[in-house]
Amino acid sequence: MPKKKNQLEQIADLSWDELNKWAGSKIVSRGRNYQHQGRVSSLAATSDDALIAWVDGSEQYAVRVAMGDGGLPDSVCTCPYQFGCKHAVAVVLEYMELIESNQKIPKAKQKDERLELLENEEGWEEDDDDDDYDDDAPALPESVKKDIDAFLKQKTKKQLVELFIEIAVQYPEIGGELSARRQVKAGNTSVLISKIRKEIDEISSEPGWQNHWKGQGFTPDYSGIRKKMETLLTAGYADDVLILGKELMSAGIQQVEQSNDEGETADEISACMPVVVKALDQSSWQNVDKMAWALEAVMEDDYCLFEALAEYLHRTHAKPDWNKLADRLLENLKSLKHPDKNDGFSVSYQRNKLTDWIIYAIEGAGRTDEIILLCEAEAKLTNSYVRLVKLLMADDRLEDAERWIHEGIRALGQNLPGISSELRGKLLEIRTHQKNWPAVAAIRADEFIREPTIRAYTECRHAAEKVKLWPRVRECLMLYLETGALPWDQKDWPLPESGLKLSDSDDRRRISFPMIEELINLAIHEKNPEEILRWYDQRPKQSYGWFGLNEDNIAVAIQSHAPDRAVSIWKKMVENLIAQVKPSAYESAVKYLLKIRKIRDEQLKNMEWERYLKDLKEKHIRKRRLIEILEGLERKSIIKSNR
Repeated sequence: MPKKKNQLEQIADLSWDELNKWAGSKIVSRGRNYQHQGRVSSLAATSDDALIAWVDGSEQYAVRVAMGDGGLPDSVCTCPYQFGCKHAVAVVLEYMELIESNQKIPKAKQKDERLELLENEEGWEEDDDDDDYDDDAPALPESVKKDIDAFLKQKTKKQLVELFIEIAVQYPEIGGELSARRQVKAGNTSVLISKIRKEIDEISSEPGWQNHWKGQGFTPDYSGIRKKMETLLTAGYADDVLILGKELMSAGIQQVEQSNDEGETADEISACMPVVVKALDQSSWQNVDKMAWALEAVMEDDYCLFEALAEYLHRTHAKPDWNKLADRLLENLKSLKHPDKNDGFSVSYQRNKLTDWIIYAIEGAGRTDEIILLCEAEAKLTNSYVRLVKLLMADDRLEDAERWIHEGIRALGQNLPGISSELRGKLLEIRTHQKNWPAVAAIRADEFIREPTIRAYTECRHAAEKVKLWPRVRECLMLYLETGALPWDQKDWPLPESGLKLSDSDDRRRISFPMIEELINLAIHEKNPEEILRWYDQRPKQSYGWFGLNEDNIAVAIQSHAPDRAVSIWKKMVENLIAQVKPSAYESAVKYLLKIRKIRDEQLKNMEWERYLKDLKEKHIRKRRLIEILEGLERKSIIKSNR
């Protein structure tokens, strides 16, 4: 019985294939470069048959590698990546090189500095208590509070003043905060208001930006403004805070429009809004004026900056206040210009946004009988048919809803296909609610003809199966894909008219028949390899290939039925990727090479696979990165493959 190999011997026997499975081919390539560049130093073996070493990267990292479960390495590193990194790969390859050259591997000392560093790295856990801290007002541990309390109680008044002046010199923001509080307490708010205005102008003048790849960027800091507004509010000047809030919101919208980041600038501005909401609560204004002020801000907000104000509006307010607000908003709606063909999207968008809030206010006022009439008038002006239909359906007025569905589809034509699709979806809901399954199946068939996707096909099948008509429906749908003959124009079409039949004005994308891509995708869906190959062999022969098909899906679908055809497809894909002559394409080719290898393994044609791999290496011998990748697919140990 052969002697079981220890961990170090197992590491020495690793193949490129196993390294790639462990760390990924990109990481292996980078680790290989690190080892070639001589970045690994002081490699040693530990008492439990692991490897430790220093690796020079952007700084010096300690690395430990051992054999883990499943015959692959397990590593930890002091770099940010921590596990399975290029530094660990470099250590493995350095060890192999030392073994191959018959060099002795020294033993690590028991208290090796690297082991201590790595022990801390492995034992590190994120502190769950971090969420309890606010960056702007950090919570102090009780022990610190007690120390501060005891320290300050020992001071005289004069010593305390001197201490705070000293701190204010060192931290100017503290000095500014103390000065502002004194001014406000004395009733002099003009200085603080002027200071806040100046800060708003300064901070909002520079757009935010981020380059996360380089770790660079700028995010405006509104925390100082927020604190000063809180100081003003605490002193009882809510109305002044609202005036400043309006200026902040206006400047903030402009800044976000110009910023190029991932929402960091917007988050800073949004963080000031809870103070504005508190000011609304404490303001001397009438309730309806507060609501109107908040709504005006929300209407101007296209960046979700003022969600706190929208939440304020969604609170419970008195019915008389909603009544007054609804009347104001209806007057505002009358003053808006009617959209026409030249206005594009923006006018209708603003009008629809205002109408949504009018509906909300009318509901709050208890005047629900006005809502449908308003929406009927607006539907013709802004194409907001879906909103009207939803309200009619909710009111169980299905006949009226159906009438508006058809009117909307006629009015829209091909101008707004998304809205037309939603309206057809609402008719489908009505027919489903009525349990009119033949009509449901007819609508599903209509949707498949408009967009012959797998999802549409499956939904049509489910509906047609309910009325036991699927076999004939399927025949008609397939004949359409092959010849272009619309199902309802074919003999013995078993379903009723959908009421949504395609007209000559419907744009069907200049379809040519047979629809090869769709026929192949359906054959894949139905697991019919013979049909897949039938249509695949009829695909158009183009000099630049056939771009409408996912050939990998085809190869996967036929691999059991026609493995050699699948291999042929994957080989062609590999050749096309290699022809791009770039490392990323070589990396993509690996996926298909592994599939070829798996097929040849199943066929017991390992020699054919090895010959194919050898031919690729000989043909592309000058492509160094490709050769590295191809070597990584060999199952011989790295040391043996180098000999």
